[in-house]
Amino acid sequence: MMKIIERYDRQFEYAGVLMDVVIAYQFFSIWHHPTMDDLPQLGTLSLLMIFEFIMVHSGVFMAVMPKKISLFVLIPFYGVFAWAMNNALDDNTVMYIYLMVVFNRMRFAFSDVSIEIRNRAFYKSVMAAMMYFFMIFIFVFGADYIPKLGLTEEFIRLSGYGKDLKYEGAFVDLPHSAMAFGMFYYCGLALIEALLLKRTFAPKTSSKSITL
Repeated sequence: MMKIIERYDRQFEYAGVLMDVVIAYQFFSIWHHPTMDDLPQLGTLSLLMIFEFIMVHSGVFMAVMPKKISLFVLIPFYGVFAWAMNNALDDNTVMYIYLMVVFNRMRFAFSDVSIEIRNRAFYKSVMAAMMYFFMIFIFVFGADYIPKLGLTEEFIRLSGYGKDLKYEGAFVDLPHSAMAFGMFYYCGLALIEALLLKRTFAPKTSSKSITL
């Protein structure tokens, strides 16, 4: 009987694409038209991009590590970061969506899946990691050239954003850049996952012909 992970592999992949699009829209919505009520979510999304720095490698490790190591080492390790992240937030709505994305990446830790599925997960994670580190330089060092849209200096000043946050960093100081980074990054993830769905990652087999 085919394992559940493999049987519903396509559904998991489509769900991953959908979740990436949903998160990308959340980033764009607050970047484009923030309100005072969006301040907790603005902090949440900024922290998500910091947490993604840690989690972007998870897919690679889950794809190549033995199941026991994934279950008893990697999942608790990432779980500690998720717990610390959640304690720094006042709003958990986006966090729940993000955890669904993380679970989708980590599903390989719960089952021995085929080489083809693991290969696809490996390539997807490597491409995501490369995209993250490439984009972070653009959106941090090029923040002055990124449109602020609704996250103007006046809005940030009037809203008091950043005063009650329990963490600090470039994404806190540059909320417009963090939102732009998040939108383009998750749109890129969705595109990568959609494109890889059309490719096959089955191991190549070589056939030898015998000439008499």
